[in-house]
Amino acid sequence: MGLLQSLTSTVTNTACLAAGTALGCQVGLRYSFLREPRPFPHQWAGLLEHPLRLKYREPTATLGPYGIAPGMQVMDLGCGTGLFTEAMARLVGPEGRVHAVDIQAPMLERTRVRLQEAGLTARVELHHAGAYHLPLPDDSLDLVVAIATLPQIPDRIQALNELRRVLKPDGRLILSDEMPLPSYVPAQTVRNWLRLTGFRYAGQMGTPFCYSLVYANG
Repeated sequence: MGLLQSLTSTVTNTACLAAGTALGCQVGLRYSFLREPRPFPHQWAGLLEHPLRLKYREPTATLGPYGIAPGMQVMDLGCGTGLFTEAMARLVGPEGRVHAVDIQAPMLERTRVRLQEAGLTARVELHHAGAYHLPLPDDSLDLVVAIATLPQIPDRIQALNELRRVLKPDGRLILSDEMPLPSYVPAQTVRNWLRLTGFRYAGQMGTPFCYSLVYANG
């Protein structure tokens, strides 16, 4: 074997090993999230605003089809860094209200700082809470948006029942997910979960890579 062939073989083998290792890590991480659902770690919060993610998750473009209008009462469940909370606050206007909910205090703090810098704190109420016991009255919300959140909750049915409680009878639920995140599950899996609740399927947007499901309350 000549020198060039030897070098080519070495480079190819190294690349294959690296690709196999990366794939193995991805599979292991995704299986871990599937077996033990948990929130996206706040230590990785910067990834939620990575420029590559924003290419397909630009907040205004993401929220545009959801029908958020001035004066509405909406919830950002699993608000994370407040990336979508800020955009929601602009859409509901000064007469509306956004309820940003996250179980991780460091995430809520990042949201608080973002809203303060944007001058939108008066339009948003922050809730350090989980999805099982939301600090809101019955029939109080027009819309709940959960972006890459439901698969991270261990008891999805309990969470969905709680969302039904706080949504108005004509309220809507938007469930969205994206393939790059380790907790991603296909839309069909989410639809199977929703069949066990009183929500009514109302449509789907996007692609398998990044989709949104629309449900009506009842």
